[in-house]
Amino acid sequence: QHYYITNNLSNNQTMSTDKADVFLGSSDAKDDLEVDGSKLNTWTRRDELNMWKNVMVIGFGFMFLFTAFQNMAALQSSLNPSDGIGVYTLAIIYATIILSCFFLPTIFIKTLKVKLSLVVCQAMYTLYIAAQFYPKWGTLIPSSILLGLAAAPMWSAKCTYLSQMGTYVAKVKGTSSEVLINRFFGIFFCMFQTWGIWGNIVTATVLAPKSDWMEPDAAGLAQCGANFKVVHDVVAQVTEGGEVEEAGVAKEQVYMLAGIYLVFAIIGPTIIFFFLDPLSKYGEDERKEQKGKSGVQLLMATFSHFAKNKYQMLIMPITIWSGLEQGWFGASFTAAFITCPIGVHNIGYIIIVYASTDAICSFLFGWILKRIGRIPVFLMAAVFNMSVILILLHWTPTVEHKAYLYLFAILWGMGDAVWQTQINAFYGVIFPGQEEPAFSNYRLWESLGFLAAYLIGNNIVLSTFMWILVGWLSVSFVGYIIIEVLEYKRTGHYSIYLCDGGKTTAVEQDH
Repeated sequence: QHYYITNNLSNNQTMSTDKADVFLGSSDAKDDLEVDGSKLNTWTRRDELNMWKNVMVIGFGFMFLFTAFQNMAALQSSLNPSDGIGVYTLAIIYATIILSCFFLPTIFIKTLKVKLSLVVCQAMYTLYIAAQFYPKWGTLIPSSILLGLAAAPMWSAKCTYLSQMGTYVAKVKGTSSEVLINRFFGIFFCMFQTWGIWGNIVTATVLAPKSDWMEPDAAGLAQCGANFKVVHDVVAQVTEGGEVEEAGVAKEQVYMLAGIYLVFAIIGPTIIFFFLDPLSKYGEDERKEQKGKSGVQLLMATFSHFAKNKYQMLIMPITIWSGLEQGWFGASFTAAFITCPIGVHNIGYIIIVYASTDAICSFLFGWILKRIGRIPVFLMAAVFNMSVILILLHWTPTVEHKAYLYLFAILWGMGDAVWQTQINAFYGVIFPGQEEPAFSNYRLWESLGFLAAYLIGNNIVLSTFMWILVGWLSVSFVGYIIIEVLEYKRTGHYSIYLCDGGKTTAVEQDH
């Protein structure tokens, strides 16, 4: 899910990706911006309302866009299974993100400024949705490449807008920029995460079977679940009758779904274009980030950071896991445990439960973590993921037992909420003052996780992939625990969160 990243970060700020934007910066981050003294203490109620209006506009813009993209992406393994084209397009998107994230964010933002970068990049997403009307290699591959090119500068522009506005307003009001930016990202994320609710209501409604859906016989069910293999099994279901209807989805349903999502995708950049204030209102031209590293410098700093920093090496596996687990659930799980045994029309309902759980827990776990520490929360997420995988390895889904799929979606959503919010936060804590190369590593390794999930899941039997997940999660958690042990030896406590109201303890960069 995408990924989506900030590029030029100030040395006093830490910002994360789409699914869990976190700001953990020093309390004096607002000092990075010069504000005309005449503007101090002149903040009005109208200014306040306008500030929150901008936060809401960005939130609505991304909500509409990703209601279209995320839900269409979740259906690729089911709606476009021929030769694995649907999943391959997702792999291409993340491969392109890896190549573009070092260079394009700076180019887009410097050339188009932040607001127009948001509009143009979101508009590039609409081409992928439009390609669903004629899903062939010649349409899906180019639109996937363009989407991948747009993703990194779009998320960078979003992070830049919210953090810059928070820094500027905090300077004017004389308050903490950290608190204000945290609120901005929290509101944005809560709005953004609802894509899973609205989109899957659309999916479930449009893809409802027009006649009684026929459950696969015993031989068909034996090819579902852990025994599933995307390329061969789904193609056989789709092509046996020569039409898509063989899988229970009529072409007119696909066209209707693509049409609705295309409208959603167009609404996103339209809202931002007409209702978002230019960032120049909040000191865009005075941003120090504009003097940050070039793409080549950031690329070199990223690999230098990885090669010379043992913490980065240790956190790399769990960062890859973040992409693996999202890619596996969005493509392999939906195809093997939903579409194959109980029908594609059930995907929407199950993903609604997953996304709702993810959104709620993303908020709740931040509160819980402040009181019990980070290790128990990470351990809980690992246990949830491991339990689901091990159970699914030995369980074949059927229509009579589809309620269990909702339980598995809840557990996976709870685990994903931890990985998406707390890995980002952890980067901000263990790499203070090195945010640019650190978060470049984050987006590099998470994107590789997505890429691996789509390529592996599209070419091997699912049970083999699931055992790979078991092994990788185990290695990832060991690497994370080693960092916590090293931090405990260095600071005297195992978590940044103490039982004093949830305040964070600063750590020095001396790894």
